[in-house]
Amino acid sequence: MHGTAEQIDAIHAMMESGARSVRLETHTPVLWGLAGAILILVIDDVFTAEQFSVAWQRTLAANAFIGMVLLAVGIVDFRLTRRARLARDESLSFVQTQLTKVWWLVVTLVVLLNIGMNFFGGGYLYYPVVMALIGLAFYIHGLFSQQMLSWAGLLLIFVGAMSIVLGIPFSTQEWLAVVVFGIGLPALGFMIRTTWLQTTTLRRGMTATLWLSLILVCAAMLSGMEQRRAIPDASAVPLQQFQQTKNGDDTLQLVRLPAGTRVPLQLSFAGDILKGDVTAELYLTLSQDLDVMVQNGQPDGRYRVAGGEWKAKRYTFRVKNVDLSSTLTEEKGPEASVRLFLSTDG
Repeated sequence: MHGTAEQIDAIHAMMESGARSVRLETHTPVLWGLAGAILILVIDDVFTAEQFSVAWQRTLAANAFIGMVLLAVGIVDFRLTRRARLARDESLSFVQTQLTKVWWLVVTLVVLLNIGMNFFGGGYLYYPVVMALIGLAFYIHGLFSQQMLSWAGLLLIFVGAMSIVLGIPFSTQEWLAVVVFGIGLPALGFMIRTTWLQTTTLRRGMTATLWLSLILVCAAMLSGMEQRRAIPDASAVPLQQFQQTKNGDDTLQLVRLPAGTRVPLQLSFAGDILKGDVTAELYLTLSQDLDVMVQNGQPDGRYRVAGGEWKAKRYTFRVKNVDLSSTLTEEKGPEASVRLFLSTDG
């Protein structure tokens, strides 16, 4: 009877091992994480408007580069995984082979989302959606693995969802994504390598909590450092004084536009049903003081409202609530109106 019980336990262990046969090697999250973080950090500096003046060409070139980098990472990951399995006289299970297709599907969706959002907008949601998709891939892998991949996947989905719910500024989202990929995924690679961290639910929960805390603390620190670095070390020059002063082309100045300043706004309209280009000029009046950094006659994107915190146009200046309406009546004929809301809060 004792021998029979041992045989039954051995059979159960074999069945459990077969059902949960997916195992990620340490190098897998390290490679993919570092590649993702580096791409986030360098892609905007490599593919600039100066190098690619046409927006759609810049978008396609950048995403082609992203695709090639991720493909190269996938090939290196596969070869290293095969080498590690051969060294242990193991093979990839059927389940893991199939789940690898899920991973590549997620990577393809990430690239396609980037292309679509570059063309049609919605970039504010990109990083949260990417983190949620990567989290979903880890969660699915974890369902067939003894490693704590599902825990990590759920936390990534949570981070992505809360980034949207809490309305986190885009700059903070970007640093959060850098930390998730550049620090979080490499740390996950070493976590899943350490067996004793995953032996009980309590240990998994504590490890997952520490992992999430590491990500959030590092993201907050980097975002804060970036915000402090963006603060100009200059005193504001009134608009009238700026207009009367002759400065060199490379002079960087902080110019204050007082409340009540009228700002000309030129609007240009073109379309497949419009004859030629139509340009109209409107005058907008500032309701609060606006400080902007100016160089070579162009604002460099940094600004603050009413002496508040410094912001960057790329991250916080947005057009919200676009309201397009039209009427066609017998008295007035066709009429169209557009209402835009300009936001400086991201």
